[in-house]
Amino acid sequence: MPKPRINELLALMDRAFESHEHSLLVNLRSVSDESWELLPENASRSIRNITAHVGLFKYIYANHAFRGADLDYGDPPASPDPARLANPVAAIEWLREAHAYLTDCIRELPDDEELDVPRKAHWGKMAPTYDLIVIMLEHDLYHAGEINRTRALLQQDDKWDA
Repeated sequence: MPKPRINELLALMDRAFESHEHSLLVNLRSVSDESWELLPENASRSIRNITAHVGLFKYIYANHAFRGADLDYGDPPASPDPARLANPVAAIEWLREAHAYLTDCIRELPDDEELDVPRKAHWGKMAPTYDLIVIMLEHDLYHAGEINRTRALLQQDDKWDA
């Protein structure tokens, strides 16, 4: 099977981020303000913390792979002002900016040959661009599920019941 092209990968990233029923933002929109910072029993992080992690890594992955690798974990915009994470609505706006930063970096690639070019991963090693993009795509999907599960435990509901 041939490797997807840049525009196909971007479409998949947007789908995982926002335009599919299992996407990150669809799951985040179902979170109540009351559940935002709560922890279910035996959980290690709140939905707010999960969301902060997702946005931080959109900036960090993109900066290290496509920019100067000069952004660190505590630096804005990767670590935003607390008001940007005050509630789900504010966080969604910040996540949109983070996703745009990441996908704009990928859109700037001159051609599909760039998918084979090794780039710096945030953990310091080199990896093919394609692999880094797939990791970023999978990251959204993984945390969309984590948010959905945490929300369901906290809100004692199943948003999928009709």
